[in-house]
Amino acid sequence: MSSRQQSSDSHVTPTSQLVGVLTATSLAAVMMIGGCAGNNSSGDPGPTPSNQASAALSSPPNADQVTSATDKYLSNILSPAISNVRAVLVTVDRKPLVQLYRSSNPAEAHDVHSVTKSVIATLIGIALSEGRLHSLDDTLATMLPQHSGEMNSTVGSITLRQLLTMTAGLPPDQPNGDPPTSLSGADWVGNILRTGTVAPPGRSFAYSSAGSHLLSAILTHATGKSALDYARPHLFDPLGINTRNAVEPRTADKAAIAAYDKADFAWPKDPRGIQLGFGALKMAPRDMAKLGQLYLDGGRWNGRQVVPAQWVEASTTAQVATQSAHGALAESYGYQWWVTQEKGHPAYAAFGFGGQVVEVVPDLRLVVVMATEAIDPNMRWEHVRGLIADAIVPAVGG
Repeated sequence: MSSRQQSSDSHVTPTSQLVGVLTATSLAAVMMIGGCAGNNSSGDPGPTPSNQASAALSSPPNADQVTSATDKYLSNILSPAISNVRAVLVTVDRKPLVQLYRSSNPAEAHDVHSVTKSVIATLIGIALSEGRLHSLDDTLATMLPQHSGEMNSTVGSITLRQLLTMTAGLPPDQPNGDPPTSLSGADWVGNILRTGTVAPPGRSFAYSSAGSHLLSAILTHATGKSALDYARPHLFDPLGINTRNAVEPRTADKAAIAAYDKADFAWPKDPRGIQLGFGALKMAPRDMAKLGQLYLDGGRWNGRQVVPAQWVEASTTAQVATQSAHGALAESYGYQWWVTQEKGHPAYAAFGFGGQVVEVVPDLRLVVVMATEAIDPNMRWEHVRGLIADAIVPAVGG
């Protein structure tokens, strides 16, 4: 898909209205609807992997050229929303080429919005490899038995695979980017299940943050731990992402707003204590880059297989077409990852409201991260995708 085919990011994520950027103003809205500190001391993602850079690169990219192309592209965007870009990081074969911070610094964390979905999917893959979850064909009736009385037979038949690929038939995010209304009240998971489906499960793609939140509930039931408590030893600690003083505000806790704003790492919970599976994870851009590099290296980090290679491959392979879906940002969807291409190069990405990006272009050994202060609805996705396709990829040599 051309970077110019999308005119707006209003349907990227539900957190545009439900969680917003979780500032003192926007988190207050979450609480009405819902009725860590510290970073890795080194920005080094680890040793260079043993596999060789792709033959797609005719010569090693020049950091000055890539930085210049990035600066020029951002300077030429007329929309004032581009001023909200806080960080752009570019690496090739783990070599930093661009480390651009604007009105920000490397330690500053941001709400990554729907990039959270890709983190939840990563944890689901790990749980499957441990046998805590058994199959992609497991159903909600078996995965959330404590909620069996709140499901009709159709909802109970929804599979883990359908939740991961956004084909569960659950109500999609609203046309203005708001989440489904089921993400409200005192019991979000129960509300989602009682609200039911609007389309037959397995038939078509529809972007639904409700399904992603169910993934978090499923993970908690399968592991006996919150998503964050499970992620610490299995994902964040191996990557050197410090979450020890993480802020975990509940969406009905107004006193937590200021703590979230100040946090170096945060992951809110719903009123029943389920970590949000669809957005509001707050982390630093350099830690977002680690997620992209982990996937680029087939789930390995510092010689350890953190995520099964088969899961990485399946998650970033087109599982369902999205062309006809309202608000789709790429041609295809994997397991909570968008699957696309940039200038003819296969790519996959985690996209979040307002221009939060972790994108990987494997044959160029390229990882691009972008973080913004997502406060301007005029931030358009053709600007974000254009930066990668029209500036960074050509400068890298693609």
